Amino acid sequence: MKALIMFVRLVGLTAIILGVLLWNSGEESYLALHIGVGFLLVTLLMVLAVFAVIRKSVVPGIVAILLALLLPAIGFMQLPLSARAMRPMQLAHFVIALAAVGLAERLYAAIRSAD
Repeated sequence: MKALIMFVRLVGLTAIILGVLLWNSGEESYLALHIGVGFLLVTLLMVLAVFAVIRKSVVPGIVAILLALLLPAIGFMQLPLSARAMRPMQLAHFVIALAAVGLAERLYAAIRSAD
C-alpha cells in the first residue's frame, strides 16, 4: 500500500507540473501526456477509494470516486474554450487536482488505521 501512495504522489506531481506548463506556455505538445498522466491519477484515486470503502471508510471513498469523476470532466470542458474563458476553468481544474492528491493521502491514512 505504501508503494501505491508514493506512486499517487509522483503521478499527481507530474500531472500538476504538466498542467502548469500547459497553462503558462500555451504549448499543446504536453496536452496528450497531461491527459494520460491525469487519467492514471484518477485511476489510482479510484483504487484507493475502493480499498477505503472495503475497509469501512465509506464517506471518504465515495467523495474520492466523485472527485475522480469530476477531475477529467472539468479538464475536458476546457478544450473548446477560448484562452480568456479558460482561466476560471483551469483554476478549478488545478484546485480539484490538488484536492484529489490530498484526498488520496486521507484515504491512505484511513486504510492504514483500519489495519
